[in-house]
Amino acid sequence: MSISRFTGGRAARLALVAAAALTPLLWTPPAAAAPSGPSAPGGSYVLTVQPELGSSPVRTVTLTCGPDGGTHAYAAAACDQLRRAAGRVERIPEDPGMCTREYAPVRVTATGVWNGRHRHFTQTYSNRCTAVRATGGALFAF
Repeated sequence: MSISRFTGGRAARLALVAAAALTPLLWTPPAAAAPSGPSAPGGSYVLTVQPELGSSPVRTVTLTCGPDGGTHAYAAAACDQLRRAAGRVERIPEDPGMCTREYAPVRVTATGVWNGRHRHFTQTYSNRCTAVRATGGALFAF
């Protein structure tokens, strides 16, 4: 009987020590909301690539920035480009590189909101590769 008391007392002390050690980890004050401002610009867009000729399907994705996501395959890269361009697609620098000279025109459209301001961009390019390169390489790469 004395063995069970000793073991029980030891287990109780061990439980108390463990509870005291874990209390700071389990109880933390609620985190403050992340500040929004110039350091963390954000927005959301609907991006479309529409072939002008033929029967190719229209491709449309959503893109959200801050946090980066949506249905865009390369959301983080596309959001980084938009952040550097203050949410203006026309300010994204061209991604240099080669494209074929095939004529298969596409119209790209970006419509959305960046830091509370409405943004709209539409442009027609001679082919999809040219459209992707002209808009930085990631934004319309879906």
